[in-house]
Amino acid sequence: MSENPYEPTGSAYGSGSLHSNVDLSQAEIIRKSHLSHEANLQSFGCLYTLGGILGIIGSLFYVAMGVFILAGGLPAQPANQNAPVPNTNPAAAGLVVALLGLVFLAISIVQLLGGRAMQTLNPRGKVLAIIISAIGLLGFPCGTLISAYLLYLLLSAKGEMVFSDHYKEIIQATPHIKYKTSIIVWIFLFLLIAVILMGIIAAVVSRG
Repeated sequence: MSENPYEPTGSAYGSGSLHSNVDLSQAEIIRKSHLSHEANLQSFGCLYTLGGILGIIGSLFYVAMGVFILAGGLPAQPANQNAPVPNTNPAAAGLVVALLGLVFLAISIVQLLGGRAMQTLNPRGKVLAIIISAIGLLGFPCGTLISAYLLYLLLSAKGEMVFSDHYKEIIQATPHIKYKTSIIVWIFLFLLIAVILMGIIAAVVSRG
C-alpha cells in the first residue's frame, strides 16, 4: 500500500504512481501554455478528417464513373445533335477518369489519416499531416494561408511538444484542464464546412 495518502488512483500509467512520471503542478503549467496549440491542431484534425471522408466518397464516385465509361457507358451521340462529336476514345477517357479518381482517393486517405493523427495527437501520423498540409499550399490563396498556418502548428516547438510522449503523460495528469473554444472559432469551422459542401454540390451540378 502506498505511503502517500494523496497519491492519485486509477492512473493511466498502470501500476506506477502518477507523480513518478509527471509533477502535477509543473504539468498544469505546461498544459496551460500549450492548450491553445493543442486545441487548434485538434480542430484542424476534425476538419481534415471530414474532408478526407468527403474526398473518399467523391473519389469513389469518379472511379465508378471511369469504370462505367470503360464498360461502354459513354453515349455514342452528344445530347445536342448540332454539336460536333468529340474525337474521344471511351476507353482512354474512362481510364483517365478512373486513374484521377484513384489519385484523389489516395490523397483523401492520407488526409483522413493525417486528420485523425491531429485529433488524437498521434506522432506516428504527424508526417501524413505534414504531407497533406504541404499539398494544400497549392490551393492559392485560401488553401495556401490555411496550410501554411497548419504547417506552423505542426512544425513549431510547441507542435513538437504537443506530439511528444511526455505531453501525453501531461494530458493524462491534467484531465481537469479543458480548452474553451470561442464562438468565433465555431463560426469559422461552420463556414469552412459550408464552403466544402457548396464546392461538392457545385461539382455535382456541373456534371449533371
